[in-house]
Amino acid sequence: MFHGWNHRGGHYLLLIFTAGLLFMPNLGGPTLWDIDEGNNAEAAREMLRSANWRVPTFNYQLRVDKPALLYWFQILAYRLFGVGEFAARLPSALAGILTILLTYELGRLMFGPATGLLAGVVLASSILFCASAHFANPDMLLVCSIVAAFLFFWQGFTNERYAFVRVSLAMGLAVLAKGPVGLVLPAAIIVAFLYWVGKLRLLWKPGLVAGALAFAAVAAPWYIWVGVETKGAFLLQFWQKHNVNRFLGAMENHSGPVYYYFIILLVGLAPWSAFLAPTSWHAIRSIRPIGSAESAAEPFVAFRFLVCWFAMFFIFFTISQTKLPNYILPLYPAAAIMTARFLVRWQEDKTNTPAWLMPLCFGCVILSGILFIGGVLIVSGGWKLGILRGQTFPELTKWAVCGVIPIAGGILAWWLHGQHRQKALVVLSATAVVFLAPLAAGGGASLNRHKAPKYLAESILSAQREKEIRIGCLYYFQPSLVFYAQRQVQAFADPAAANEFLRLPRQVFLILPASTWERFEKRPDIRYRFVDRRRDMYRNMDVVLITNR
Repeated sequence: MFHGWNHRGGHYLLLIFTAGLLFMPNLGGPTLWDIDEGNNAEAAREMLRSANWRVPTFNYQLRVDKPALLYWFQILAYRLFGVGEFAARLPSALAGILTILLTYELGRLMFGPATGLLAGVVLASSILFCASAHFANPDMLLVCSIVAAFLFFWQGFTNERYAFVRVSLAMGLAVLAKGPVGLVLPAAIIVAFLYWVGKLRLLWKPGLVAGALAFAAVAAPWYIWVGVETKGAFLLQFWQKHNVNRFLGAMENHSGPVYYYFIILLVGLAPWSAFLAPTSWHAIRSIRPIGSAESAAEPFVAFRFLVCWFAMFFIFFTISQTKLPNYILPLYPAAAIMTARFLVRWQEDKTNTPAWLMPLCFGCVILSGILFIGGVLIVSGGWKLGILRGQTFPELTKWAVCGVIPIAGGILAWWLHGQHRQKALVVLSATAVVFLAPLAAGGGASLNRHKAPKYLAESILSAQREKEIRIGCLYYFQPSLVFYAQRQVQAFADPAAANEFLRLPRQVFLILPASTWERFEKRPDIRYRFVDRRRDMYRNMDVVLITNR
């Protein structure tokens, strides 16, 4: 299937269908995930409401965490589909689909249609990439821009046409999506690659100046604009806090050991991470120049670029002190292309792998299904584990059955791989897609009742007796509460201040932990009326909503 079907239009239809099946169904089903989705969705809503596309705000205060590109796309989606979870996530889903097609084109250009097609399927059906396409944050826009930049670079490199302007335009979008990382790492990868293949001189062309001007034309206007409007506050805080400080120190307790991203890659690339070891070995063998007996049939230059791409992101964020799973998302397209290339070469019987290696890989696919079932049973409370601190999610129990899919697919591929390698690859691809599709569509929504903000906002609306109200929180705050309440939420750190808040002459609502409410100092001159009680899984506690009317 992958080797013989070389029609680009057919490949596009298959990839769009696959990515659409994985990314689009029930996209707005889960309530917003805090903290990132709540922050981003609300920032875009406030920019839309104020008709200010220049200065991002959250809770009506300056937000310096991210540049504006995601907010702009979310505003367009809000205008088309209304303010809600679906519109907030739509830019990520569409960027994910576009990234699949760009990865296909890059894999096709490097190694041929079969590799490009399989690379698109591998990327779409990898757990972390699929999850990120459902998440309202700028990471997918960053990945899409970086893959576009690398595709344009490779087109220019192979044709010697120096695509400086197109590469720079894509990097400009990457900087608007996430900041300096969208320029620094892709540029470092290109420079390292050109040095490795002895063609660093290609940078010193007149087109480099045009590329720099193109980059500035895309990225500079908004940064200048927001810098002027905020008197430099946005630029200073964004650069210092969310770039330098995140690299030098572990912010918000997001740290991890040196092997953190190795574990993330094993889980995030699953079920295709079962082939990570032979893929890595094949890539290492293939970076040798033509003339080496082991790599004479492989284009070593392409592998050198992919290895630079993968290693630069992996090493940079391993060194960084702040660690989050999505930080290495930009290396997933490179991993997908290398995985696809290895599997296509294996299908063609050109990898010289030991007879025991692929059965072991299929066994790892089976193991991933077993581990998935075990993990779901633990999280759902079927098996008790102290690390969960008593918090379980019984609604997830039904999803354990999905683990049967990689078990069955791994067994079938194992059975086929001896005489029918092409069919084994088709089975693996179908297994990955069928495994993730129901989870992507319904798994997240199963946890809605464990996330309090949307239900608290609905309870506020039901209990609202006056046109103008105020909302406050004591010892509790989630960003999505601002989005769902569609008004400013005041946070208190002192019970006395919360009591004074309840004394205001207008209707106010206060949200606080149930344990705090039980020992809250009730004053006879203040009216307290219980409205609602909800479970918050982020803080692993119940929260209470009260009002003074």
